[in-house]
Amino acid sequence: MLLRIVHAELKKSNVNIILENQGSEWDFGVFSGLEGVEKPDPRIYKIALERAGKIAPIAPEVTLHIGDSMRKDYLPAKSVGMQALLLDRFKTPDAVEWKKSGATVLPDLAAVQEFLTSGNKLTC
Repeated sequence: MLLRIVHAELKKSNVNIILENQGSEWDFGVFSGLEGVEKPDPRIYKIALERAGKIAPIAPEVTLHIGDSMRKDYLPAKSVGMQALLLDRFKTPDAVEWKKSGATVLPDLAAVQEFLTSGNKLTC
């Protein structure tokens, strides 16, 4: 079973628009504006894991968080035991340091899909 988790940094006023247009591309959302905690606080990742567990049992180590910030995405996701990788969609200079630190860094979601389906392993 593939779980799709969306975490959005949204104010409460914007959440209803997103929820009304949920569609089938994701199973549930975890919104900092509703939860009262936001990235990089690891609690937001624990909330997402708890919600995912209500759909199907899932362990952090078999969960992948995809983000675009070492500080707000990669490190806190790793701190709760998740797998993580970073997107470098805008060719940020920070991506060189991300790679040096051992993070898997890919240019876009299409590259993530190719990476995952070709049997590659995440680093660190």
